[in-house]
Amino acid sequence: YLLMETSEGNITLKLYRETPLHRHNFVKLARKGYYDNQQFYRIQNNFTVQAGDPKSKGASRDVILGEGDYTIPEEIQPNKFYHKRGALAMASYYKMEKSSGGQFYIVTGFKYSDTKLFNAEDKYNKELRKEVFDSITHTSPYAEQLKEYAKDQKRYMPKIRELKKKITADTDKVMATRKQFHYTKEQKELYKTVGGAADLDGYYTVFGEVIEGLDVLTKIEKRAVDSRLRPIDAVIIKRVREIQKSEE
Repeated sequence: YLLMETSEGNITLKLYRETPLHRHNFVKLARKGYYDNQQFYRIQNNFTVQAGDPKSKGASRDVILGEGDYTIPEEIQPNKFYHKRGALAMASYYKMEKSSGGQFYIVTGFKYSDTKLFNAEDKYNKELRKEVFDSITHTSPYAEQLKEYAKDQKRYMPKIRELKKKITADTDKVMATRKQFHYTKEQKELYKTVGGAADLDGYYTVFGEVIEGLDVLTKIEKRAVDSRLRPIDAVIIKRVREIQKSEE
């Protein structure tokens, strides 16, 4: 458990044991004082609040924040840990692959309808299929053949179409062995009643959640921002420290 003291009040975070890489990394940074005196540099109403750039400490408004840092392997588990309101997750420039080492966000989100939840599921399942299709495309002999045909696409277009049909058939075989992603009844109910950012599920690692201080999160979310979603008046993380809290 961690206590995040901010200029708007305190937020208590619970980190998940099932995402050990992210949990260890976040605690390590907190112990070093990495987050102390940083700013929430990106606030998007009904979506997320984001922080984690050390350059934000005392930064003026003209300093560009939120650029890349080191990375850690993803621990994405959308069937278990999802982007409900209050979810803590790591940002990433390599979605579905790696997480940022230091930059995190907390979900504020909005309440979903059944249609929007279906669309989020469908989008993610299509993304998973595309991943399989692309990985097969880069295997031998498909990659070599496509490279050869690319030298004269007009001439080889019939062969390219035929090759893509074969890749599609191979993709179908792989997808037939995998389960489609679907939200559980509990997840759907939470997204419809509490809210969140379901469109982020499956792309970024959720590794904790807010257990106290959702009202503080609302205060942060409602702050006025400029065209870059940077708060007009800085919202500061004063300190992040470990605390003892009994399991319920």
